[in-house]
Amino acid sequence: MNGLPLSRFTGMLATNSSLRNLWLARAVSALGDYVYSVALMWFVYEQTHSALQTGLLFILKFLPEPFVGLYFGVLADRLNRRRLMQFSDLFQMLAMLLLGVLIASGSFHMWHLYVITICASMAGTLFRIAQTSLIPDLVGRHELVSANALLSVTMQLMRMIGATLGGILVAIIGVAGTIEINALSFLVSLAFVQRIRHDKAQPAASSASAKSVNSEIKEGLNWLVNNKIVLLLMLLGTLANVALAPTNVLPPMLIQREFHGDARMLGWFETSIALGLLLGGILVGTLSPKKVGRWFLAGLGLEAVGMLSVAVAPFAWMAYAGNFLLGIGVMVCNIPLSTLMQTLIPDRMRGRVNSMTSIAFNISIPITYGGIGALADVIGAKPSYGLGALLLALCAAIGGMNAGLRSFDLGEGQKAGEANEDAGQAV
Repeated sequence: MNGLPLSRFTGMLATNSSLRNLWLARAVSALGDYVYSVALMWFVYEQTHSALQTGLLFILKFLPEPFVGLYFGVLADRLNRRRLMQFSDLFQMLAMLLLGVLIASGSFHMWHLYVITICASMAGTLFRIAQTSLIPDLVGRHELVSANALLSVTMQLMRMIGATLGGILVAIIGVAGTIEINALSFLVSLAFVQRIRHDKAQPAASSASAKSVNSEIKEGLNWLVNNKIVLLLMLLGTLANVALAPTNVLPPMLIQREFHGDARMLGWFETSIALGLLLGGILVGTLSPKKVGRWFLAGLGLEAVGMLSVAVAPFAWMAYAGNFLLGIGVMVCNIPLSTLMQTLIPDRMRGRVNSMTSIAFNISIPITYGGIGALADVIGAKPSYGLGALLLALCAAIGGMNAGLRSFDLGEGQKAGEANEDAGQAV
């Protein structure tokens, strides 16, 4: 698999039917999700003429995870993860069918959308936790980086395609029809997940029923607190999400006020980070590095350079270049981060600890989005990007001081992981 740049991806898909089916499930479902997002934003603004209502929906998408994520993590450790993913797909399909029918029949009210958004978000959270916990069971340790990169690159491709396709579908068949297509995507995903060969019982399944859910959550929390590297990764990942808030909220302000550009310039700016994300994912997946700790730290540093380049750019084309570097850095950081988590967390509690880290990563997003907007109104878009770059550089420096993180090697990860599970200490 060391020939053409994408041969590692194609080789894995050709030889691993379970990974191939998971990849197809995620690709189809993600395409439907991005199509749905475009239709939903258009529909809500058309109905309410309120940007606040549109933003509220995105907050509601993040709202359930802090409340249900820990319990879903227990389920992912107790039950068959493939079946949990199928249940999630089925639930989301029914939710989208209901929403489409309500809109098409003229019976729709905004509270319907709020309730359905929260319920679908809960199901999506269950799917993500189960999927993240399942991947190490489908591929060998030496293929884990490439598998994560493959899924990440696919998500970015579907994002680019879905944004365009969503607008076309809304114009041709309307919002209700577009939502029903998203419902169909969950059915297709469910069928592919069914073909994944994973029927083994979860670790410690025999004793799971003897423990309460809260005691299992406490067990996972105790493990996390005692594992210094995973705790450090959770902290750095959360701070990095805070630092990246300007990239999601401020591009329109940046382009209009700093570069006096129009929507086309904003499109180029967004395209530049999308291309960086694609290239970064392909780079990491192709090289499949073993020193994932060093790559994670390098990714943080590259993110800092990208954001700083945007902050000081006197011309738009320099901001495009900075955003492109930022996109590469995000993938160079995030894929090794996922791999580190999957490798360091023992299988018997992977669902619980993954849910805890996911809550920490995601809970900062809706809070920070509002905060960065208020800050930028006072100090401007470029200084806000500069503060983000400073925080990312600080994260890279803090992580670089941890010798265990710097030296972590996937080739030695099995031994380290076993020691972790027995002692609950840092690697």
